[in-house]
Amino acid sequence: MLKSDSFIFLLGAGASCDAHIPISSDMMKNVEELVISDEKWRKYRDLYYCIKSGIVNAAGIKGIFSPDAVNIETIVNTMEELLKSYGHPLYPFIGSWIPRLTELCGENLINIRELKTLILDKLCNVWTKCETSEDYEYYNNFFNFQKEYTFPISIFSLNYDLCLEKSIGEVNIQRGFGFDHIWHWENLDESSTIEEPIILYKLHGSIDWKKTDTGEIKESEKIIPEETAIIFGTAYKLQYVDPFLYLVNVFRKKTLSSNTKGIICIGYSFNDEHINGMLSQALKKDENKKIISVAPVINEAEERNRIKKINEEIANRIQFIPEKAKAWLDSLNCKIIEDLLGENDDPF
Repeated sequence: MLKSDSFIFLLGAGASCDAHIPISSDMMKNVEELVISDEKWRKYRDLYYCIKSGIVNAAGIKGIFSPDAVNIETIVNTMEELLKSYGHPLYPFIGSWIPRLTELCGENLINIRELKTLILDKLCNVWTKCETSEDYEYYNNFFNFQKEYTFPISIFSLNYDLCLEKSIGEVNIQRGFGFDHIWHWENLDESSTIEEPIILYKLHGSIDWKKTDTGEIKESEKIIPEETAIIFGTAYKLQYVDPFLYLVNVFRKKTLSSNTKGIICIGYSFNDEHINGMLSQALKKDENKKIISVAPVINEAEERNRIKKINEEIANRIQFIPEKAKAWLDSLNCKIIEDLLGENDDPF
């Protein structure tokens, strides 16, 4: 019989595919189409390919020859590092910029700033936009499941979209915001009373999070890409500021907890090094803890070998459920989770 906090959910990009939210590789394809065909983007074509080729070459030096070596996150992260220019701590050791890159960046790196803005605008207003309620209504199955489960459920998400929030409604979700719409860690503190049935921890931020002038994070109905509080992948860098630091610490605590029997990953590709590190620590601590992956895997052996190149500990312990997020969530109930965790034998 399921107990409180006996499992957590981790949502990756694949969880929103059925809502027509593109995964990172599809975003990349869109950018590459735009820098060729769209007049507004075309001026940044050479800059984009220069940055991309640099990332690919760097990965090759490390022996990584995978299409996952470069994605929309690494592109934006690299641009952010380039924008630091003379302020980057490694700049004195580099000696000089690649001449071609310096030329393409433009005066005061204006071209990098503009290309980054175009990508963020596309992310916030096109790629992560939920078109109709029918597209994301399958997320409501979390709420239906919770009513059967009766205990609050913890959902950790690496996604920026609002599929879950829109499908379930603000009244049923606690994200860390109070009546003032300002994020406060106390709102997620388990020692206090959390009335909402679903607790959502958005580890990489959200398109509706806005940085205020005082450094706080506020919910905002108006989405302004340049002001949006999101992180493009903690595998690249971890921001040691709240709410990101607090949220990732909660994730680590939950994964390590002896109460947590299973970590149910939905649409997660296991490409985030930082997240993988915490999952691996949890598995090493508890040999009975389970990693369950819900994703439309065609060849389980190939997928396990792919993950093994990323993290062998996870690859050896993972249990695959070869289904799309919508199909699996549509059938979600306590019996399914009990069977997965091996907690279907009630001693009483």
